[in-house]
Amino acid sequence: MPASRSLRASVLAALTAAAISTGPAIAQEQTSDQATPTAGSELGELETVLVTGSSIRGAVPVGSNMVAVGQDTIEKTAAINLSSLVNTVPAISTSGSLAQGENVFSYYSPQIHSLAGSSSNTTLVVADGLRIPGGGTQFNQSDPNIIPISAIQRVEVLADGASSVYGSDAVAGVVNFITRRTFDGFESNVAYGFADGYDNLDLNMIWGHTWETGGVYFASQYNNSSELMARDRPFTSRGDYRPVGSNNNSFQCSPSTMTVTGVSSGVAPSGVFLSPDATATVSNTPSNAPCNNSLYATLVPEQYRLNGLMKIVNEFSDRLTVIGMVNFNRQRSEFAQAPGGLTSATAFGPGQGVLGQQNPFFRAPAGAPNATRESVTWLALREDGDYGTAETQADVAYATLNISYELGNDWSVSLEDGLGWNRSAGNAINTFCTACALLALNGTAQANGNPTASNIAGQNVVALNMPLTTSNALDVWSPLGSNLTSPAVLRQLYSANTENTNFNTTNQTRLTFQGPVFDLPAGQVKVAVGAEYFWHEQTQKISGSNNTGPTTTGSTFRVYNYDRNVKSAFAEVLLPVISSEMGIPFVHQFDLNISGRYDEYSDVGDTKNPKYAFNWDLTPSFRVRGNYASAFVAPPLAVIGDPSQGYLYASGSVGPTGTINVPVANYPDVVNVPGAVVQNTNTPCTASSDVCTIGQGNLAMRRQLGGGFSNMVPQKGRSWSFGVDFAPEWLPGFTSAVTFFHNKFIGGVSSPSPTAIVNSRGLNDLLTICPSGCTEQQILEFANVANGASINGAVPPVVYYMIDQSSRNALNLLLEGIDYTFMYDFSIGNIDFTVGDSASYFTKYTQNFGGGTEFDILDTSGFNTTFPSIRFKHRAQVGMELNGFSADVFWNHTGGYKNWSSSSVNPIIVQSGVPVGGGDDVDAANTFDLHAQYMFGDASRFKGWIVSLDVRNVTDEEPSFYNGNTSGIFGNAAGWGYNGFVSNPVGRLVTLGLRTRM
Repeated sequence: MPASRSLRASVLAALTAAAISTGPAIAQEQTSDQATPTAGSELGELETVLVTGSSIRGAVPVGSNMVAVGQDTIEKTAAINLSSLVNTVPAISTSGSLAQGENVFSYYSPQIHSLAGSSSNTTLVVADGLRIPGGGTQFNQSDPNIIPISAIQRVEVLADGASSVYGSDAVAGVVNFITRRTFDGFESNVAYGFADGYDNLDLNMIWGHTWETGGVYFASQYNNSSELMARDRPFTSRGDYRPVGSNNNSFQCSPSTMTVTGVSSGVAPSGVFLSPDATATVSNTPSNAPCNNSLYATLVPEQYRLNGLMKIVNEFSDRLTVIGMVNFNRQRSEFAQAPGGLTSATAFGPGQGVLGQQNPFFRAPAGAPNATRESVTWLALREDGDYGTAETQADVAYATLNISYELGNDWSVSLEDGLGWNRSAGNAINTFCTACALLALNGTAQANGNPTASNIAGQNVVALNMPLTTSNALDVWSPLGSNLTSPAVLRQLYSANTENTNFNTTNQTRLTFQGPVFDLPAGQVKVAVGAEYFWHEQTQKISGSNNTGPTTTGSTFRVYNYDRNVKSAFAEVLLPVISSEMGIPFVHQFDLNISGRYDEYSDVGDTKNPKYAFNWDLTPSFRVRGNYASAFVAPPLAVIGDPSQGYLYASGSVGPTGTINVPVANYPDVVNVPGAVVQNTNTPCTASSDVCTIGQGNLAMRRQLGGGFSNMVPQKGRSWSFGVDFAPEWLPGFTSAVTFFHNKFIGGVSSPSPTAIVNSRGLNDLLTICPSGCTEQQILEFANVANGASINGAVPPVVYYMIDQSSRNALNLLLEGIDYTFMYDFSIGNIDFTVGDSASYFTKYTQNFGGGTEFDILDTSGFNTTFPSIRFKHRAQVGMELNGFSADVFWNHTGGYKNWSSSSVNPIIVQSGVPVGGGDDVDAANTFDLHAQYMFGDASRFKGWIVSLDVRNVTDEEPSFYNGNTSGIFGNAAGWGYNGFVSNPVGRLVTLGLRTRM
C-alpha cells in the first residue's frame, strides 16, 4: 500500500467523527472490527467490514456524514440501554429526554433531525445492517434495546438519505447497531442509580470463547427502573401554574362540582357550584377550576427488561464464513392509573327524569335549594387509593444468518436473512368504568340520562339501571369517609379492562454480489449488486368497553390483519477518479459513488431511489464531501386502517373530546357557540376577539381513522448535504467535521393536532362548528358508523364541534442546518486530556399542511404534531486520564424556543391562515454530567476491573417550564409543566458501577 494511502486510511478513520456524533463522548477506537479503508485501499490489507451506508465491503460512505460510537463511549455515558446512549446525540430528536417508557409516536426508535410525522418514521434502525422487528401498540416502530448493551461493538449513525441502499424509512438517515464479532473471556457490569423518589438497577454480562476459525459468545442484560410519581416533582404537580402558565386544575372534584339545570320553581342559576355546600357560583372557565388532580398521576412508568443474545462465527474454509445470531427480549412497563370521573353528567332529583331515575342521594347545592336536576362533574376517589393499573409488555424473538463466500479475484457473494417476531401488548386493568358510574348516577349509560338513546352508535342497545335505590345508586355529593355509595357499586366503578395486543412477523432476505470490475489510474472500480425480499404480517387484537356497563358483561373486540411484501433490486458503484499518485494540484484524491434501488410494494406501489456522492480530498488532512439522495417511506401498515371496520385502527378512535382554542378569523361562527370565552379569560367571545375557547364539558366529538379513509399515499424525501472534514497533521489528536444539510419530507403521514387544524388553511376544513349543536345524522356520518366504525364512549348530549384528526399525508417539512463536531486529544506530562463539542443547529425549518401556505416553525415545539424544531442543541466535554483514573465533565445545552402547542398561555398569532408568532417563551436549558472511573492496573489482583461514579444533572436543575403535556400512550415520561421530548424529569441521578473482567 502506498504511504499516502495508508495514512489516509488512518486519518479518515478519525474524520468519521461527524456532527451528529456524541462528540464529547466519542472515543473513536479503531479496532479490527472498525477498520475503514478508503475507496482505493486493497481489501486484503485491512480486515474488510461492511459499514453503514454502503453495500460494498470496506468502503467508507462517500459524501456522507458517518460516526462510529464504541465501547469507550458506552462507559463514559453510563448508558443502561441503547436509547439512553443515542439520546446523548444533539441531532437525535429526543436528545436530553428520559429513555424509559414508550416515547411519544416513535416507540423506542431514534429519530434524526426531528424529521417525521406522528405516524411516520424517517430514520431507519438496523442491527448489523438488517432490519430489526417492529414493536409497540401503535405504528410498528423499532426497539434497539432488544440487544444487550454488552453485545454492542459500536453504533454507526449516518445522517443522510440512504434509501438507495436500504429502501424504505431511510430519509433522515440510518442508525446501525453493530454487535461484536467475537469475544473471549467473561465480563460483567453492575450499576445502581438513585434520585429523589426514583432508582434503577442494571446488570449485564458477556461470556465468549474463540478458536482459530471463529468463536461463540452469549450476552445478557437485566434492567429495572422504578416509577416516578408526578407528586414527587413540584414542576409536574402544581395544578395551578399561574402566573408562569395556565390553571391546569380540573372541575372534577370529590365531592362533585355542579351546575343546576332544573329547578322546582323560579330560574336556574348560571355558573358552577364548586361543592354541594357552595352558596354562590363561579363561571365555567378553566381559570376557576379548583381541584389539582395531577397529584394522582404517574409521571414515569416502572420498567424492567431482560434480554439475551448468542452469536456464533466460523470460517469453514478460507472462502466460506457463516455467522448466526439469536436474540430474545422481554420488556415490561407498569404504572398506577389516576382516578377517573364524570364530566357534565346529568343527575335527577325529585320530579325529574322518568320513573326510577331519581337518585336517592341527590342533593341541591346550598345556593340553590330548589334545584331538582344537576349536571355534575365528579372525581371518583377511593380510600385505598387503588385506581387500577396500566401495563405494557413486549416479547421479541429475532434471528439472523449471514453466509458469505469468496468467489475469487476479490469477488464475494453473501446471503443474509433476518427473521423477527414481536408481541406487544398494552393493557389497562380495573380502571374507571364510565358507563358503570353513569348507570348508578342516572339509571342510564348516557351522560345526559336519556333512557331511550342507544349506547352503541348505529345499534338499538339501551342499558338501564332502574329504579335507583340506596343499594345501586351513586353518591357524588358526599366526600370520602361519609359517602353513602354501597360497597358493591364502589367496586364496580373500577372494573373496566382493556387490551391491545399486536403481533408482528417479518423476514428479510438479501443476496449481494460485490467486488472490483476493472482498474482506473486512481484505483479499482468496485461494484455491488443484489436483490432483496421482505415480508411483513401484522395482527392487532383490541378489546374494550361497549359503553353498556362493566367490561365483563359488555365489551367490544376487534381484530385487524395486515400484510405486505416488498421485492427489491439494488446496485452501487464506487469510482476512484483521482489519486495522489496522479499529482494533480489541490486534488489529493477524488472518489465518486453512485447507488440506486428499486422497491415494489404489494400495497402502495413502487419507487426508485438514487444517490450520488463524492469525496474530494484536497490534502491528506482536508476533505470536502457532498451527496444528493431521494428516499421513500412506506405508510405504516397499522395506520392504513381496516376498511371493513370503517378504517378504525389500533391507535385511532371516535369519541367525545374536550376544549379547543379557535381563532375567530378562521372560524367566525365560533363566537355563537354557547359558553365560548376569550382564551384564558372568563370574557364571552365576540366577533372582535382573537381566539375563543369552546368545548367545555367535553361537548364535542373527535375522530382519528386510518389513512385509508383519507386516501393516504407513500411519503417521499429529497436530501442533499455538503461538508468538510479536517484533521491537521501538524496538530495530532485533533479532528473536526462540519456538515450543512438540506432535507425535504413530502406527504408525511400524521394525525394533525388541533392547533395545526385551526391555524392552517390547508387543514381548516377538518373542524366543523355547530353553534346550535350538530345533528344526530351529522354525528353518525362523522363517526363513519355506516361503514363499520364505532364510537368510544357515550355521545355528549350536545355536540358543538367535530374535529377530524384522521391519519393522512398532512405534513410537508423542509429543514436545513449545520451539524458540527470537534475533538482534541492531547497530553501534558503524564496526563491525557480530551476536549470536544458537538452540536446541531437548524437554520431553516418550515412546513405546510395539505399543500397549504408554507410557514416557519423554527425554534418551536407543539405545532408540527410530533417532534420539536428547536434551533440549537449541543453537548461538550472536558476530560482527563492519569494512571487508570479518568474524569469527564459534560455540558448539555438546549436552546430556548417557543411553545406553540394548543395549551400555550399566549395565543399563537395567525395571519392569512398560518402562524406567524405568539406562543410562550421556553427558557434554554443547561445541565452538567460527571463521569469518573478507576481501572485497576496490572499489579492488582483486580486487573482490568473498573469502578465508576456517574452523576447526571449534577446541579439538579428542573426542566424549563413548558405549559403543556407531551405525554404519549402508557405513561411516557412527560407530564404537565415540561417538554418530555427534550427534558428529563428525574433530576440529579447518581449511579455507582462496577465492571469485572476475567
